[in-house]
Amino acid sequence: MTQIDRRSFLEMSLYSSLALWMARSASAAAETSFSAPQKISGLSSLPASALSPDGWLRLYLEKQANQLGYHLPDVSEPFKGDYWAGEEKYVAEHHEWDESWWAWEQKAYWIDGALRCALLLDDKRLLERALKPVEYTLAHPGGGGYLGPQAIKPPRQNFHRWPHAIFFRAVAALADARGDRHPAELLRDHYLADAASYAKPVRNVTNIESMLWAYERTGDARLLALAENAWNAYLKLPPDVERGDLAPERVRDDAPVNSHGVTYAETSKLPAILYQYTGKAEYLTFALAAQQRILSRYMLVDGVPSTSEFYQSTTSRDVHETCDIADHTWSWGHLLAATGDGVWADRIERACLNAGFGAIRKDWKGVQYLSCPNQMLATLTSSHISNSGRSTMAYQPNPGGRVACCAGNAHRILPNYALRMWMGGQQGGLAAVLYGPSTIKVPLGGERQMVEIEERTNYPFDEKIHFTMRTEKPLAFPLSFRIPEWCAQPRLLINGKPVSLPAASKGFATIERTFRAGDTATLILPMRTRVTRWPQGGIAVEHGPLVYALPIKEEWSSTPLDRWSTAEFPSWNARPVSAWNYALAAASGHEEDAIRFEQAAMTADPWVDSPVRLKAPVRRLPGWKLVADPKDASVLFSPPLPGPPAAGTKEVPVRDFLPAAPPAVKLEAAAEVETITLVPYGSTHLRVTIFPDANQAGS
Repeated sequence: MTQIDRRSFLEMSLYSSLALWMARSASAAAETSFSAPQKISGLSSLPASALSPDGWLRLYLEKQANQLGYHLPDVSEPFKGDYWAGEEKYVAEHHEWDESWWAWEQKAYWIDGALRCALLLDDKRLLERALKPVEYTLAHPGGGGYLGPQAIKPPRQNFHRWPHAIFFRAVAALADARGDRHPAELLRDHYLADAASYAKPVRNVTNIESMLWAYERTGDARLLALAENAWNAYLKLPPDVERGDLAPERVRDDAPVNSHGVTYAETSKLPAILYQYTGKAEYLTFALAAQQRILSRYMLVDGVPSTSEFYQSTTSRDVHETCDIADHTWSWGHLLAATGDGVWADRIERACLNAGFGAIRKDWKGVQYLSCPNQMLATLTSSHISNSGRSTMAYQPNPGGRVACCAGNAHRILPNYALRMWMGGQQGGLAAVLYGPSTIKVPLGGERQMVEIEERTNYPFDEKIHFTMRTEKPLAFPLSFRIPEWCAQPRLLINGKPVSLPAASKGFATIERTFRAGDTATLILPMRTRVTRWPQGGIAVEHGPLVYALPIKEEWSSTPLDRWSTAEFPSWNARPVSAWNYALAAASGHEEDAIRFEQAAMTADPWVDSPVRLKAPVRRLPGWKLVADPKDASVLFSPPLPGPPAAGTKEVPVRDFLPAAPPAVKLEAAAEVETITLVPYGSTHLRVTIFPDANQAGS
């Protein structure tokens, strides 16, 4: 689809003022019909109604919408319940008030992701289902303007407001697509009247995000004061785990993070948002330092921190929650907006295109609670992380059971990637931020002239990205292109002719010219193969934005689990039926020269049938096998890398079912060099991503 269909939006009463929102969001300086505060924006978000996805991006948004995106409320608790639409009981095993907020949290994740997916696709069926709880909540404010479940309304319970922070993101997405100010007024009334503390309990402070969203749209300075007061009170809490380990002295000293991954991701972004509305540099300094603590210690090869549930080491078997894929990338989006620095888009891209696709079944009928670089099997007993339950690495509609956060949160990953593909740039221009096939249509320039840009590309499976301009009359505006850190020699063609690409600033190259209807720009981002080193002597291979892995052929079996899955959407066991125990065999220091990149024609589904692959030399390690639970030999786990670990690294992840020492496996002298085919990490369900080094495996 090359043009956004606005007719269906106009036919629905939901969309009263799309043009108003777009005029406000496309440029920080745009005029609106209400008084908006000045906001510092390196890049500004655009509404879901401005973007139309195409190609592989539309294919996977449609898979999501047609499978679990629509059906999760039919398949599993707590999604079956009418949470946020009038149901006030907690349906899991326990009914204590101190746990009653869980169901609203988990349903809110799905609501936010499903709503954004529906808006991007103009999917009326999914939109109707996702809208029900939003419309109900907005139409039923309680006394004093309180919005949300009565079960956690004052004076009940402990005033948990984390579910509200998630749910209000869906409210914001809908209101911004409509250009509707009223939801912001309702949120203002809610926050100003609420008796809850927004410094505690856990994650209440994350409501700063929605407070400031409402402040921008209502101009009510009391919301800004409430947000700053909440942050300052939060920082004065005792330095315990509940606070997310954001004590100023620990952030300043770049101390290791002792926190739950989601909690830290969601709270550490808040000062970046405060910076945008206050201009106080100390907020941004704090946010960047808080992120550095993660980036310098905990990043796995697929772009997401090691978080099982707390931050851990970075071995081949360290894992992350699927929640962390959604929440870290969401938070990096706020760093991107505040700084205008493309490095945050690089991080979002790496995480979504590798870890994100690697944690879902490609038919969108199952997701993982925990996923990791090396997962040689994924069954209902195969999770080696002892604090999570043994089923959490299986692909399931709801892989957490009663703790259903990942089942809901998975639905936010791809819609949020799509919504940050294009952003408003500086001086009223546009920035191409995350690449993929799509069309954007926004008003630009002093006369707010509608400009449509069609982006035709097979990226990340191809280096070329083509942009075609459509505008009624010539229009001058700046157009920025993100130049990823991994790309050394980008090139640009305008109307087929090479032009000098300006030097990148903060990861973006900007051209300023008068564009006419039919003008084309072709950005070429040459990709190269890179080898990276990991703990325990491991080696990984990347090409462009994609991490590559050995795909292991799966033998699938399925079973429905009472309350959590059904016969149509079962829980899956995936067992390996092809060889995987290989060490990379290339001369030390020359690994990249030994790996060959191959590209074929684009396929109908590149995440199932990849058009790109790498050929790598390997030697077989017969002794490297699945390992058994010491307490039950019938239970098998993915093994650590063979051989002694590299000096100074943790041998196995913390909270592991296995003994501390990995098995020693020696390379047999007679092993011949073979060639294996690697595919993008996101194309796999079972995989080996971190390989032993054949030069060390026998040591």
